[in-house]
Amino acid sequence: MPDTMKRRLTAASLASVLALSLTACGGGSNDGNDSNDSDAATTTGQDTGQSSDAITFSDGYVGAKDTETSMTAVFGELTNSTDEDIHLTRVTGDLDGVYQFHETVDGIMKETDDGLVVPANGSVAMEPGGTHIMIMENNDEIAAGDALTLTLTGEDGTTYEISDIPVRVQQSAHEDYGTGDSADGEHDEHAGH
Repeated sequence: MPDTMKRRLTAASLASVLALSLTACGGGSNDGNDSNDSDAATTTGQDTGQSSDAITFSDGYVGAKDTETSMTAVFGELTNSTDEDIHLTRVTGDLDGVYQFHETVDGIMKETDDGLVVPANGSVAMEPGGTHIMIMENNDEIAAGDALTLTLTGEDGTTYEISDIPVRVQQSAHEDYGTGDSADGEHDEHAGH
């Protein structure tokens, strides 16, 4: 009987240690990015068999804004580690507003016609004056030090969550997209983000 009791106690102790280890790993995966460079964001892929690191986002940030400004943008680099193009058709986020993929064509900022394609084993640079994600119709302050989580949805329904994108104050050169010469006013709408 004492041997049986020892085995039960040993098994219970091992189970407790294993449970604590798994809990620590689970908590560490969310907090691990906090201890790494703040330029890295966490991504997860859901709804298909794709690995959680199919899409990664590096050097990312959101432009800080005050309550007088109704839009800002997300910049960084999206990288696809798979052997197939990933066609992103929708973007949402945890801040209020309308989210869109935007591009610059002939000096004019506009929504992309068909989302954004991240090429197989390649990347897309999202930068001021180029391709980026717009956040519009937001009249809240988005302050430096805040963080944003985005959900990117692929054409096949797969979702990719990018969390902990830091908010930073942009240099004024990053915020000037031109003088608004277009006849339809599209460029005027985006000047200053």
